[in-house]
Amino acid sequence: MRAAHLDYAVCLRLEGRHVLLVGGGAIAEGRALAVLDAGARLRVIAPETTPTLRQWAEEGRLEWLPRRYQSGDVRGHHLVLAATDDTTVGPRVAAEARALGVWVNTADEPELCDFTLPSVGRRGPITIAVSTAGQAPALASHLREVLTAQVARHHVWRARLSGWLREHLPRGRERQRLLKDVATGDIGARLARGERKAAGALLRAGLKPWKTSGETP
Repeated sequence: MRAAHLDYAVCLRLEGRHVLLVGGGAIAEGRALAVLDAGARLRVIAPETTPTLRQWAEEGRLEWLPRRYQSGDVRGHHLVLAATDDTTVGPRVAAEARALGVWVNTADEPELCDFTLPSVGRRGPITIAVSTAGQAPALASHLREVLTAQVARHHVWRARLSGWLREHLPRGRERQRLLKDVATGDIGARLARGERKAAGALLRAGLKPWKTSGETP
């Protein structure tokens, strides 16, 4: 028997991308929040929606078409999500999306999905995502809660500081050394112990090569 292939894990950047969501219930609301947080331009098609989805439509955060899904609705979108109780809709949406080369996910129907959605937890810029390839969503949710609880405030500080350094310092061995120090070295250890002043002193010392060359902002 041929072994099943593993999922290829990615984080999509959806800012400004057109996303279609078919469905207006509680699951659809969760899908909508995730893509809106990612900056996507969201269109929802559903005869009825949750009060929250309706409010977001009124606020202009998304476009709501209060009707049933129709052939041709997929066209013009970069990503398609289906989350509806009508078992006849998911296969139609998936078939049309695939015919147009558009990636599609249908809730609770992994055999129709081009990708699965992990259970996600966030702490600042840190994202914890747990996937069971659609086989055990409840277990994925449990593991996500356990792992997200282990992300402390100092981890968020270290992630943000690393982002700042990557933005402002030119590439090279010195920058890589400093980033490693923030992540797993003395600077990170000081932040983990709450010694922010000591961590700042180490950081300033680490920035000296750029200060002397005039490259640091």
